[in-house]
Amino acid sequence: MNYIKAFQANTELIQQFDEDKAYLAWSMALYLDCPDAEQLATECLTDDGNDKKIDFIRLDWDSKRIVFAQGYYSSRKVDSAPANKASDLNTASAWLISGDVNEVPSKLKAIINDCRSALDNGDIEQIDLLYVHNLPESINVSKELNTAATHLSRSLPKDANINVVARELGTEALERLYSAQESSIAVKDSIECPTKVQFTEEGPSWKSAILSIPGIWLRDIFNKYGDDLFSANYRGFLGINKRRKINTGIRQSAENDSSNFWVYNNGITILTLGFEENKRSSTTTLQGISIINGAQTTGSIGSVDITKYDLKEVKVLCRVIQCSNAATISQIVKYNNTQNEITTWDQYSNSAEQKRISEEFSNFGHEYSLKRGFSSSSIQLGIEQVIQPMLAFAGDYISASRGKNSLFERRSSYEKAFKDQKSRHILLVHTLSKAINAYKIELSKKRINNQLVSIEEKQIALFRNLTFKSFLIAIIGKCLESIIGEKVDSLQVAFTPEASRIDNKSINDLIALWLPIVTTVLAYVANIIDKDLSEILSENDSLESVSSKVSTFIYVSQATNPNPAFTSFKSFISPKG
Repeated sequence: MNYIKAFQANTELIQQFDEDKAYLAWSMALYLDCPDAEQLATECLTDDGNDKKIDFIRLDWDSKRIVFAQGYYSSRKVDSAPANKASDLNTASAWLISGDVNEVPSKLKAIINDCRSALDNGDIEQIDLLYVHNLPESINVSKELNTAATHLSRSLPKDANINVVARELGTEALERLYSAQESSIAVKDSIECPTKVQFTEEGPSWKSAILSIPGIWLRDIFNKYGDDLFSANYRGFLGINKRRKINTGIRQSAENDSSNFWVYNNGITILTLGFEENKRSSTTTLQGISIINGAQTTGSIGSVDITKYDLKEVKVLCRVIQCSNAATISQIVKYNNTQNEITTWDQYSNSAEQKRISEEFSNFGHEYSLKRGFSSSSIQLGIEQVIQPMLAFAGDYISASRGKNSLFERRSSYEKAFKDQKSRHILLVHTLSKAINAYKIELSKKRINNQLVSIEEKQIALFRNLTFKSFLIAIIGKCLESIIGEKVDSLQVAFTPEASRIDNKSINDLIALWLPIVTTVLAYVANIIDKDLSEILSENDSLESVSSKVSTFIYVSQATNPNPAFTSFKSFISPKG
């Protein structure tokens, strides 16, 4: 299978986390459309024998959901994964919602508390229960997952309106997800639409048809294919509840004013690999389908109870686009969604600023991705990956800890991160972030093997607070003058042009340069922080207070006993950019 080959190409990830955990992290990156499986693994794998059946957990502020998973990886080829591992999600759910947090490992305790706070505050709209493995899917597993989802739904407050989704991610599902990521169209079936083409238009690499489709047909394909229908869309169906008034209105129009639905609604746009008119039967055959605009219309009609409401008069304006050119598809998807309230990093991918940054990186031999989401390629940095570290390095560690969507929605955050920035500065900050990840992974492995010394126990404890990584990046940014012993411009400081060239220093080489800095600063920080980190972070001057003390320690240490690693690091730095 293609997705297996793509996973196995991630040799560094496999070496860092072992094959079973790397597989879970990589699969979750594919499922969550996340570009950095290593970062996801560092943040979300529980890494503990007493994990309460939670192998992976993520609180996703952007999509307002909690995702947790049980993983299984088999070295033998068998017919299906053990169903009892799926039933373990019942235990995981119970610990997430109501278990005694004092009986769970510290890392898990922190994220469970965050999840419960988000649930209490009404910030969660969906919970995903996932069983991830490398074997074929089975009916027995599906039964166990459905049972776990039902139990979890019943344990949630009735007025919470939280959608609980249970999914088995075995070989078929993951291959489908990977295929969708590659081609943008997950549903590749030949589908017959019971209506004729009204007229067509053509372009250099596309062909389009206009149809008026029955609402009942749209409902049927939604209930058959679900989220796979929206594989090329920026987002899927957002659901119907008290916070989704527009979707509720769409459904009510279909239910109560079906004959006028066509003129009330904007219609939908379908991307397909090909369409064919069947003039004798007045139908249209679609080869593959993805709804790139109209997910809310589709899902709202799909949620109508047809035992109570007749949809036979509901008609929907539909534009079908046939295209197989990847670049054109990307633009079609983009421009078909700009009318919606979607203000993610995609809107910046063609900006002059980002094109300049990308060209600068290219001149140094690095590939810089301007696109959002998961990638199976070897690209190691991109717009989505760098915005949070960039904001943290500039001192805004609080904003850096927010969801990425919210950062790109705020023009001020985007400009603080990227305006007038050189690629060499971005490279400096990005590799610092990756070095922190690498050291955290090293600490986690030592903890699993019971090899941590006391100071390292304090260090790894700090990472249980999800804001700490951004806080640490901000501290290192503030302490850089003491580190290199020279005045720096913190917003412009960068690797030298020579160090930035990939022929001279790879990304991993630059990460290695940062590691002694990270370990030293983190040791000082752990020694300084003598109370609960959340309490310190709540203080207005926390960054100035901690970084000032760390800077003093470093300055004195370098004056009396210079660290050769610091001296070496300085030779690769341009203090003013």
